[in-house]
Amino acid sequence: MLTTLMLCLSSRADAQKSAWSGRVYDVSRQIFLTADQIRAGLEGVELLVLGEKHNTIQVQLEQSSALRLALEANPLAQNRWILGWEFLNRRDQKSIDDQWDAYSEGRISGNQLLDHLMGPGLGRTYLPLLEVANAYQGVLRGLNLAREEKAPVVTGGLGAIDPALIPPGFAMGGAFYRERFERAMGSHATPEQMGRYFQAQCLVDDVMAYTLLEDQAELRVEVNGSFHSDYFDGAVARIRARKPSLRLLLIRFIDAADYTEADLSPQLNLAEPALDPKYGPLADWVWFAGEPTTGRRKNN
Repeated sequence: MLTTLMLCLSSRADAQKSAWSGRVYDVSRQIFLTADQIRAGLEGVELLVLGEKHNTIQVQLEQSSALRLALEANPLAQNRWILGWEFLNRRDQKSIDDQWDAYSEGRISGNQLLDHLMGPGLGRTYLPLLEVANAYQGVLRGLNLAREEKAPVVTGGLGAIDPALIPPGFAMGGAFYRERFERAMGSHATPEQMGRYFQAQCLVDDVMAYTLLEDQAELRVEVNGSFHSDYFDGAVARIRARKPSLRLLLIRFIDAADYTEADLSPQLNLAEPALDPKYGPLADWVWFAGEPTTGRRKNN
């Protein structure tokens, strides 16, 4: 465990020397934050959403740094916080608890934990995140529905699913979310299919929000694919609707290797603009991981 924690710290130190990795951009103020400003921004946060690019080691290393900084900035949350993960299913919580206890007590390794949670040999990029969670004595929560639980929505709509799986007060996402979803999905679906796909997407969003808010905690952290939280839509919109009083901070992690230096400087020319004229801010903060490539511009 200490080896990976040192790797996280080393990664953070390297980020201070690099051009992009570890830099944090405050979208509303349109400035890059200092270390002191990052800590100040994390103080008092009650719900932290980490929108990620899945299975990308540099992204997960920076996520682990953000998580550690958030816990250090909120010492009262230590031992009283929840790490909710999109990759894990809520129906498996008893097994998740058993395996997490075994890992926390040193009876299994981090790799063995990931083998159980995600399958043999899978999810290794997430080891730093889980080690930070363990070091600060967090509780691991599964947030998602199992594939077979939500599959009927794709073929038959919400009316085809077990009503017990739909959270109380469920609501669909808004028009802008639907618009971005259809653009991301492309033209490989009929309008009827697209409607069912969007219902499934919104169901997952609300299930994750509802599940994360069920338990009392000083700090709740959600790790999800970035589309579930970009532009404060999806799961973030449902969290806000369900518990508007929570102080929420949304961080969108950007893999700088997806861009060239010309994309990022002098202006941030991102695939999803940090501040879109139609959809608004992508997140509270944009957090960079890794370094851009050299050569011709990738995003126009």
